[in-house]
Amino acid sequence: MIEPFQKTVLVLGANPAWQKSVTCAKWVSGEVVRVRLEGTGAAGKGFNTARVVRALGVPVVLVSASGLDSMEWESACRDEGLSTRLFPISGRIRTATTIQDLATGDVTEMVEEGYEASEGAAEILSSALRQELSVASFVVIAGTFPPGLSPKVALECLIDATVPVLVDSAPTLRSLRDMDRVPSQLILKLNEAEWTTIFGETQLTPALKQARRLWPQAVLIATQGKQGAVLWSTDEQSIRLVSEPFPQATRLHPIGAGDAFSGGFVVSMLQGKTILESALSGMAVARASCLNPLPARFSWEEFSVSQGLVRSLENG
Repeated sequence: MIEPFQKTVLVLGANPAWQKSVTCAKWVSGEVVRVRLEGTGAAGKGFNTARVVRALGVPVVLVSASGLDSMEWESACRDEGLSTRLFPISGRIRTATTIQDLATGDVTEMVEEGYEASEGAAEILSSALRQELSVASFVVIAGTFPPGLSPKVALECLIDATVPVLVDSAPTLRSLRDMDRVPSQLILKLNEAEWTTIFGETQLTPALKQARRLWPQAVLIATQGKQGAVLWSTDEQSIRLVSEPFPQATRLHPIGAGDAFSGGFVVSMLQGKTILESALSGMAVARASCLNPLPARFSWEEFSVSQGLVRSLENG
């Protein structure tokens, strides 16, 4: 574990979830499928990222939606050592269910849309972000937003941010394209499918080139599941990040690995590591998280082992 220090990470995870992970002997569409519960807990991209950051020793403030179950949500966050700033939605926090087919290893994620943001939510969110930004050393925007709440509400609070802003949110990236001014230290991280869909491309490289033209000074990261990730800093040189494969019989739980990547990346950056070193650290946390039924959970032994199993390939 790293030594505790005073830097604080501000994570906006506007659309949290309650996670349930189950397994089944075989998934057959249209039939009754019996499942076995593997784990339940708080989740959502923002929570997952914040949890990893805190587990690695850095204080976190999580800004998220909360509804009729606000006491339960605050308790779950408190159990993970997270400080919270909440804005209201009109019902309970949505649920997400991961179903793993043990016969094939395939994982299916079913996510509720969730309730709309309540009246006044945008103003509460803006106030929370502006207050917490004054003491934050790093900002992360992760995931989707509740219906009725635009990512522009958050981006307008961060335009003049003097700290790095990591965007791991497809809706937020779409909003960024429409803005004349953006935060000066942008790190844009999406999975490959999100990059290609947003820019209307069939291949990753053309999509990243479009992003580079829009945001010349941004760091660009594309995660690619088992294939690893691609890192572009501020030039056209790409670096591929890869991980040694897991043993064949290993049961993997990939949901939330990208969120774990973000958490590991942020902490490493705050430790003064290079962008490449930070991306490799993110890869190691992501790899370790794949061994656990709930997203963004990992043991120190798994993390330590994973650190020796990731590497970079120049011009990948």
